[in-house]
Amino acid sequence: MSPWSDRWSESRRVLAYSAAAALAFVVLERIELALFDLTGTDRLLASTRSAAADDRLAAEAAAVAARSRTPAAALPAGHRLGAFRLGYEIGWASELAGSFAMSDPPVQARAKAIADAHVAVAREQARRLGIDDGGVAALPSRTLTDFVRLQDRFEADESGLARRVEARQTAIDGHLFLLGASVGGEAARVEGSGGRLSGPSVEAIRRHATLAGIAPAVWQPLAVDRSRAPQAAVLEGHRAAVAGVMAALAAQDAADAHTSAQR
Repeated sequence: MSPWSDRWSESRRVLAYSAAAALAFVVLERIELALFDLTGTDRLLASTRSAAADDRLAAEAAAVAARSRTPAAALPAGHRLGAFRLGYEIGWASELAGSFAMSDPPVQARAKAIADAHVAVAREQARRLGIDDGGVAALPSRTLTDFVRLQDRFEADESGLARRVEARQTAIDGHLFLLGASVGGEAARVEGSGGRLSGPSVEAIRRHATLAGIAPAVWQPLAVDRSRAPQAAVLEGHRAAVAGVMAALAAQDAADAHTSAQR
């Protein structure tokens, strides 16, 4: 086994054994999971959806699409997938580091090392997209409230990254960044717990995926409530859902490149 693999394997073990030290966070996540289990994703979507709300979201999506009509040649290659990946890595890092913010310093250091690896990937994505990687960082959780409000803080664009992505690329890409941040946070919960914890931000996923022009059949698997499924099924289902979205975005990017090459 390589030193890199040893490092990651040891980090996972340390993080797993520190669950008791992060009890306050785990309890909050379990409460959230219980609420998802009670309502179910389908019922939750239905409860937040109405004909009028759907019409407003459709009108907003049309406006976002109109603002995003930029010649493909003017955009970085792979800009859709890149925007999603940038948000995904920052979301993962923010969730992971925050979930161990109350742990002992050695455990926090282990978590930070893993979070920093995701931030490094995010910074590389930013550079590929022509975005200054200064300020590309995980949202810090200095208090319990900070951690609980991570999704709200991303929605408020606390770091300004969504605005920077939109300014460099398009409004659609700004929503892809925010979608990625939400999905990345869920990935940290699912992967970090080995499938024991799951609780996607259903409304945020629906909103940003719709505004980014992603087909419902592609984004809806991200919002499935898998809390009653076996841990292996939770992991497999989540990974498949993320892979499906990334494949769809890559296909759109490839289609843009082909269209641009033919002009």
